[in-house]
Amino acid sequence: MNTFTDFMSADHTACDNEFARAEEAVLAGNWDDAENAFNKFRDDMAHHFRMEEEVLFPAISAAGPSGPVHVMLMEHAQMKELLKQMSEAVTQKNSQSYNGLSETLLIVMQQHNHKEENILYGMADDILANERDELLKSMQAV
Repeated sequence: MNTFTDFMSADHTACDNEFARAEEAVLAGNWDDAENAFNKFRDDMAHHFRMEEEVLFPAISAAGPSGPVHVMLMEHAQMKELLKQMSEAVTQKNSQSYNGLSETLLIVMQQHNHKEENILYGMADDILANERDELLKSMQAV
């Protein structure tokens, strides 16, 4: 049986890999590849956020404390704003701006993912154990 921790941690890794591809392309000055890689990364992040915001977070809040979910939502908003600014930097082919924003995003993502993988997902695995399979199906369908 898959757990929220396993499923979402694997998605974190996939997003991290796309982030690295985009960053490598920007560093190489290959703006066509950078744009494609960044767009894939941004889209993957948006999908990850939707799985959490539309399915997992409401289920956690309904079954237990909403404080941790509130913190995650604030961090999602912060990351979405950084992604918007990074998209503008790619469009403008501004590596200096992109690199500064990507450093900030990397720090935020690492801290955010650590909290989710070591606290929130485990909590979800515990309090949503009876609903886990159905919720995971719903998340995959997003």
